Amino acid sequence: MAAHKRPSLKERALTGPLLFFSLDKEIKKLKAESKSGKGDRTAITLQKSSEVRVVLISLRKDAALNKHKVEGPITLFVLSGNIKFIAGDSSINLKKDGFIVLDETISHDVVAKEDSIFLLTIVQPK
Repeated sequence: MAAHKRPSLKERALTGPLLFFSLDKEIKKLKAESKSGKGDRTAITLQKSSEVRVVLISLRKDAALNKHKVEGPITLFVLSGNIKFIAGDSSINLKKDGFIVLDETISHDVVAKEDSIFLLTIVQPK
């Protein structure tokens, strides 16, 4: 079977008046990349503009996005797996269909308790 090759950013639109995605297809691409890669995380940017970024992220079990923050608010929607989301003194375990909304500039960690996939939306401040 031929290795999966993701289109380059120049070959696909990241912004526009209307973008459509099949999350099932995007998840299959993400899983194929994850299996062929050596790292503990894989991501596909679905949409990127000056106002909003939407990223599909895969983390292998025990992988972490350690203490970080972004300038704008975020949402995180778990599509599969189990993650631990830590913000300040709060720690929340999220499984499939778990949803987080986090205000801007709050430091947080994301730890995969098992292989997990989630959809991250970042709102950029103006």
